[in-house]
Amino acid sequence: MPARPPARPVPPAPPPSPRDRLLAEAMRLFGERGVDAVTTREICAAAGVNPGAIHYHFGDKDGLYREVLRLPVAELDRQLAGFDDPGLSLHESIRRFIQPFLFDDGSCNAQLFFREMQAPSPVFMETVAREVGPLFDRFARLLARHAGMEQPNAAIHQLAMGLQAMAHDYSMTRPMLDAFHPELLADDPLLEQTCHRLADWGCALVEFERQRHASR
Repeated sequence: MPARPPARPVPPAPPPSPRDRLLAEAMRLFGERGVDAVTTREICAAAGVNPGAIHYHFGDKDGLYREVLRLPVAELDRQLAGFDDPGLSLHESIRRFIQPFLFDDGSCNAQLFFREMQAPSPVFMETVAREVGPLFDRFARLLARHAGMEQPNAAIHQLAMGLQAMAHDYSMTRPMLDAFHPELLADDPLLEQTCHRLADWGCALVEFERQRHASR
């Protein structure tokens, strides 16, 4: 048999650019200590770039922080693509929407968002309103459609936030829940069953709002 040609070596991945290094180190430092406690000089030193690099790539510290916040939001948007497709059942749509909020992988962006939820900065609130708000509006419109409403009312908006909050609470308080009742999630390490159950509850709550709206 003819000898096989030698496998071509896989070229090494290119090193991260100065811009990417700045983003990675800013995410890490902001997550560990908060945006106000970290200086631009510290970020540049950690990234191995000159002190003017932040101004060159992002304009200023706030511009860097906006981009740090935008990246995980863009990933969330990617994960939620198609959740409100009219061809999906209500249960599947809710499941797809809440699933990304169930998990805390311990990454720097998870630490950063948890810190900001406790003491939100103006840049964070601006980013959330601009980037995340439209996702929740889409979710509320989806719930309203299944509740027989042309537009979401206050109760539907509250329900949209409440379903997300229930999912997010599992990621934020998982250690506490495991300490109180370690048996509850012992057979559900990836929270797939929990996600399904939360979607069950969501469907029941939408039906409640549908009946209440129809009786008026």
